[in-house]
Amino acid sequence: MTMSLLLSTCCVLFSHMVTSIPTFEPGVAVVKTVAGGGGAHVGKKTDCTDEARVMDGYGSDARFNYPWGIAYDGITHSVYVADCGCPESKHSNDRIRAINLLTLQVTTLAGSQQGYKDGIGSNANFYHSAGMCVHHKDRHLYLADSGNNCVRRIDINTAEVTTFVGRRLSGSQDGVGAEAAFHNPQGLCLDEVRNILYIADTDNHLIRRVLLFKRQVTTIAGQSGMKGKLDGPADSSRFYHPTGLAYDPAKDVLYVTDHYNHCIRRISSPDTNPYVSTLAGSTRGYKDGFGRQAQFNYPEGITFDRVHRVLYVVEFDNNVVRIISEDGHVTTLAGGQRGAEDGIALEAQFFHPTGLSFDATNNTLYITDQYNHKVRSITTLGAGISMRQQLEPSLYGRLLVFAAGIIAVGILAFIWRRRRRE
Repeated sequence: MTMSLLLSTCCVLFSHMVTSIPTFEPGVAVVKTVAGGGGAHVGKKTDCTDEARVMDGYGSDARFNYPWGIAYDGITHSVYVADCGCPESKHSNDRIRAINLLTLQVTTLAGSQQGYKDGIGSNANFYHSAGMCVHHKDRHLYLADSGNNCVRRIDINTAEVTTFVGRRLSGSQDGVGAEAAFHNPQGLCLDEVRNILYIADTDNHLIRRVLLFKRQVTTIAGQSGMKGKLDGPADSSRFYHPTGLAYDPAKDVLYVTDHYNHCIRRISSPDTNPYVSTLAGSTRGYKDGFGRQAQFNYPEGITFDRVHRVLYVVEFDNNVVRIISEDGHVTTLAGGQRGAEDGIALEAQFFHPTGLSFDATNNTLYITDQYNHKVRSITTLGAGISMRQQLEPSLYGRLLVFAAGIIAVGILAFIWRRRRRE
C-alpha cells in the first residue's frame, strides 16, 4: 500500500516535471517577401518617412506605407492588410489592402485618406487602422480603428464599411454599439463558433469582448486606466498597453501580448471565470527559455497554431518571430537582425514587424514588416515543427516536488513507527 502510494506520487510528479519544447528542423521557416518594395524607413523609430506610397500592383511592384494589422482569409486564399500610413501626414494611407496569394495582386478594398467616415470602398475613411480578423462564415472583416477609438466592420463582398462598436471620442464604457467607449484599441481576435469578438483596448489597459449578434461590449480583464502587471482574478489583474490577441478554442484560453510589460499573458475561461496568468517573459530583452526566464522586446502580433498547439509572436524591437509552446517554452523561429533580407530561419531579417496571421491549411505565416513597407511570409512550418520533451519543472511542478517531499517523509515516518510496534 505504502509503496504503491510512493510510486503513484512519483509518476504524477514526473509528469509535471516534463515540459514541451517547440523545435524545428533545418530548412524550415523559409522567409520570403510576398508584396511591397521601395526603400525602408530612415531615421529614428519615431521619425516617419513622409512620401507617397499608395500603389496597387503585383508583388514587389505594389507599395505599402507602414502596414500594421494583417488577417488571412481561408475562403479566398488572400490576406487583408491595414495600411496605416504616416501619421498626421497628407500621405497617410489608412486603407485596407487585399493581396491575392495566388497571383500576388494587391488591390485596395476600402479607404482613401485619413479620417472617420462610413461608406463603400474609397468613400470610407479610417484613422490609424490596426489589428484585424476575418469572420469566414459571415464574410466580414473586423478592424480596430485605433485613432477613431472604435471597431469597424467591412463587408468583404461589397466593401461597405460601418462602425460596429465604439465612437470617435475616447473613453472606457461597456454598452451596446455606440454606447461603448474605447481608447486606442489595437488588437482583435474572433471565436467564430460562439460569435465573440475579443478586443485589446490598448490605452485603457483592458481586454474587452463583444457578443456579435447583440453588439454588447463588456470588460473581461484589467481595470480601466490602471496600467501595471498583476496576475490573478480578471477584475483585479493589470496590463500595460496590450496589443495583440489570439484565442485557443480547444482549451478556452485567450493569449495577450502585453506590450510594455514585455511578456505574454494568458486568460483562462475568458467568458465564464476569467483568470490571468503570465505564460512567458519578464523583463525587456532577447532571450529564449522557459516561462519567466525568456525575454521579449515589445511583443506585438500573436496567433495560435491549433494543429501544432503553439503560439507565434512578432517583436517590434527584436525584429524577430518567436514560437511558444502551451507551457511557456520560447524559441526563436526566424529573424533577429534588422534588415530586409529573405532567407531561412535566423538568416532572414525584419525591420519592426507588427502583425501576423496564420494559414493553417498551408502552414504559412504572413507578417507585416512595418518599417520595410512589406508583407512577408514564413513557409514550410508544419513539416518541421515537433515538440521535444525535457525535464524542466514549471511552478506547478516545483510545488509538487515540495508536496511530494512532505508525503514521502510522512510515509517513511509511518513505516518507522509501525516497525517499532512490531
